[in-house]
Amino acid sequence: MNCKGFTQLAVLAMLLVACGPVQTGHGATPPVAPACSDSEPRHCTVLTVSQGSRVFFGGNDDYVNRDSTYWVDPGSASRYGAIYFGAAHNIQQGFNQMGLAYDANGLAMAPVTSHPGRTPVSGGYSSYPIHILQECATVQEVIDWVQEHRWHAAMHDQLHFADATGDAVVIGAGPDGKVAFTRKPAGDGFLVSTNFNLANPSSGGYPCWRYSRAGELLGQIQGPAELTVERVASIMEAVHVAGPSGWTLYSVVADLPQRLVYVYFMFQYDAPVILKIDEEIAQARSSRPLSELFPEVTQRRANLAYQRLVSRAVRCDAAGRVWLAVVALSLVIMVLRARSRERSLGFWTPGVIVLGPFGLLAWLLAADHRRSRALVETIGDLPPYVTAWVLALLAAVNVPAISQNQLLQLAAFYGLPLVAGLLLYQAPLHARAQNSSYLRSAWRRLPTALVSTNLALAGLLAVGLPLVNWHLGYCGLNRLVVLNWWPVAVLGALTGGLPLYGFHSWAARRGLATGPARQRDLEEGGRDSVAVSHPTWRRLWYWILLSFAALVAGIAWGLMVSARVAGGG
Repeated sequence: MNCKGFTQLAVLAMLLVACGPVQTGHGATPPVAPACSDSEPRHCTVLTVSQGSRVFFGGNDDYVNRDSTYWVDPGSASRYGAIYFGAAHNIQQGFNQMGLAYDANGLAMAPVTSHPGRTPVSGGYSSYPIHILQECATVQEVIDWVQEHRWHAAMHDQLHFADATGDAVVIGAGPDGKVAFTRKPAGDGFLVSTNFNLANPSSGGYPCWRYSRAGELLGQIQGPAELTVERVASIMEAVHVAGPSGWTLYSVVADLPQRLVYVYFMFQYDAPVILKIDEEIAQARSSRPLSELFPEVTQRRANLAYQRLVSRAVRCDAAGRVWLAVVALSLVIMVLRARSRERSLGFWTPGVIVLGPFGLLAWLLAADHRRSRALVETIGDLPPYVTAWVLALLAAVNVPAISQNQLLQLAAFYGLPLVAGLLLYQAPLHARAQNSSYLRSAWRRLPTALVSTNLALAGLLAVGLPLVNWHLGYCGLNRLVVLNWWPVAVLGALTGGLPLYGFHSWAARRGLATGPARQRDLEEGGRDSVAVSHPTWRRLWYWILLSFAALVAGIAWGLMVSARVAGGG
């Protein structure tokens, strides 16, 4: 399926926080969660809710298209007629004449155990829901059909079906590779599916704010009188998305017993088109763009909404170019001013390139060696963490395996900064300063590197995580996303730099060479000005504990603010 609106990166939240169990069905109120996380943009939300004889089915189609297609299958004596939304090669929603409804959520690819002895199915991947809507009238018949037919070798979605009795099921790939059925409990209640696998939440994408929000709102419906099409539409509105890299192109709310489908174009929930399934099948109108079902005023409002979303990405690209220009200007200013001073550029150039004007400001303040050592140590520590954190973000977006595996997430968002700071930066500097072996220097630097990594990441997660989530909601994955994430990482690293400065000040008062200031001294001809003494594990044990506490606090703060950003977006 092409449900690819973007979920913000709660993959960061999973570094040290385990996901709780998934709850579905009547009375289920999932925990508040920051966002859905996927390897690529997906946002589709599907729900079934029933109270007494009232049954509603809702779905948001979230993608980056400007339009979709609507068509009718009139059926025949041997198959049910149905109406469809999406494309012939990629069915988004379908409703047949018996009141059976279909939608799906995009997921990461998962293998499925083969069933060679079962009845084969003609057509490609998206033909399965068409066959089901042609041949089945109830959810139980859907389950029987799936168990009798040869299923996919792999799935990149989960299929949500509901019928006019209020029964519903979500079909996906289970953790054992078998086809799994997550069924709505009988009677009054609801079933929600978003972009994590209900049958295997640990595979990635859980928790999800849309899942939590929809469950919370559905749980507030008490009795048939409160279950109306307007109430369900308001829930679809509450979980719709609107960002440059993904938006709710249209929503559907179906009254299944009455066989009515309310269609809302480009999140205009005050202007639905009402389709009567029986009449649509009887007329069997030719396929057409979905937008043509709506009056011109609705189409114009949709075009304006689309232009607003596109203009966001343009503004975000412009902001990225401005940041790049500021960094370049900072570097030029430092080089020009350094001509009149006996001050090394070898140490400061990476800091200004990565930290921009903040690196330049630190260079200007560091003229007095006696007062600047802690500042130099702090600023010198930050560039590898900023660079590694941005690379980890890019990996989380572009490498599906990382967003689906918590160990790989930990390796990316903690291991990569630690490796960059220790093995690629601090160890080589200190090996040169002491004429020591690389491996010996790396081992002796490890306790200090743990402290600096934890404190820097505490700021990066506390400040960077909410800002990245906001950026993804407002800008999406715009063309210059790296230039947007770069200053965000700088702000986060500078926040972590405050406690890191305290650590380096403590070390400087005890005559310890804890970081890059020694390299600056060497480049400026001060080889013997400071004795090199590495802080040992014994001397730093409580700093290490404090730094891990700061890291946990940074994660907790980042998650809390990100949840508000996601829920309010």
